[in-house]
Amino acid sequence: MDGHTILQWIEIIFAVTALSYGIFEHYKRQKIENVLRTITKTFPGEVAKIEQSCRWASSNFRDAHAVAVTIPDSTEKNSLLKFLNQGTADAAASARLCVSLFNQLLSFQQAQFNTRNIIHSEKDKLDLCKDEIKNSN
Repeated sequence: MDGHTILQWIEIIFAVTALSYGIFEHYKRQKIENVLRTITKTFPGEVAKIEQSCRWASSNFRDAHAVAVTIPDSTEKNSLLKFLNQGTADAAASARLCVSLFNQLLSFQQAQFNTRNIIHSEKDKLDLCKDEIKNSN
């Protein structure tokens, strides 16, 4: 084998290696893209479910507050009302944060994949999902 043939073999090996690496990177990028696509399609539904639970919690706190105000005045009543008010505010704030996260996930999906799809078994029952579906039509 002369020097010219050795160089040709090195070039062939280098070309095959580069091609293999390119294929590997392509499939790696494709896998990452599929994972991101799945996350951005499924997570909004989960966030919508959490948001609905937060709204229910806030409503339950308000109902508990309405009952608590009927209790005769005492230091325990004042503490109870304080914590019920804080719980109501925290649950409402959590619901608002979920709405923000829901919209951010859909905006990311729109920017990345030019879609605003939601995959969730209860999307027809969740208010955020229903509003998104209604607005997309």
